[in-house]
Amino acid sequence: MKRIIVICLIGIWTAFTYAQDTLRIMTINIHQGSDTTLQALGEFIKQSQPDLVAVQEIDMWPKRPEAPRQTGKNFIAELSLYADMMGYFGKAWDHPGGWLYGDGILSKYPVQSVETFLLPYDTSLRGSEPRQITLAHVSIAGHRICFASTHLCHMSKENRKAQMKEIRRIMQKQKEKLKIVCGDLNSDPSEELMSTTMKNWRDLLPEDNTFPSNNNALKLDYILTKKNADVEVIHSFFLCDYGITDHCACVVDIVIP
Repeated sequence: MKRIIVICLIGIWTAFTYAQDTLRIMTINIHQGSDTTLQALGEFIKQSQPDLVAVQEIDMWPKRPEAPRQTGKNFIAELSLYADMMGYFGKAWDHPGGWLYGDGILSKYPVQSVETFLLPYDTSLRGSEPRQITLAHVSIAGHRICFASTHLCHMSKENRKAQMKEIRRIMQKQKEKLKIVCGDLNSDPSEELMSTTMKNWRDLLPEDNTFPSNNNALKLDYILTKKNADVEVIHSFFLCDYGITDHCACVVDIVIP
């Protein structure tokens, strides 16, 4: 009987802890939907029950030969449907193939406003693409949060550095106490982008590798917040399924300061 009581008390304490001002955050690069259906991606996201999700490589009404199942699809509408969340799209550019390309944010909570800011990139670098950061301003349990999704240049370290400087400037202007930047930074810790350009920010995830999801050779995905935000990490984990996407989905539970 005592053992049953202890187990029950532990269960009650856990439920109480996670109900009190906590937040589950996910970031996931979906590889333009090339690896599976949008329904499978949405259900994959839903299984972790996140509160906020940053989604990279979102197409809107694409015609990609490498992703024929997604032709003409509204990615953010379908992902939000199958994940049972509200969805918001941030455009990086008008793809020359005739569709829109950018990032997205999914939220369990009503979002007060959404903003998209274009990031600098080297137009002289062949193959370089426009990049952006999308910000969602949301209030959760009385806490005002600025939640952002971004995807940095994969071709040039100098591009990434310039883009991170602009992200830092944009985030400094936001008035919320808690600011979170998530995404595929295309920067392994060995590049030292975090210790230089983003030295006043910290990664809430462990330094485990996140790409590719079938052998995890590099860490490219991050969930960042200001060091002075005093955010407590309760738990973090990765969901790595190469049949879903080539990046691991990264999840962290935090206590909202």
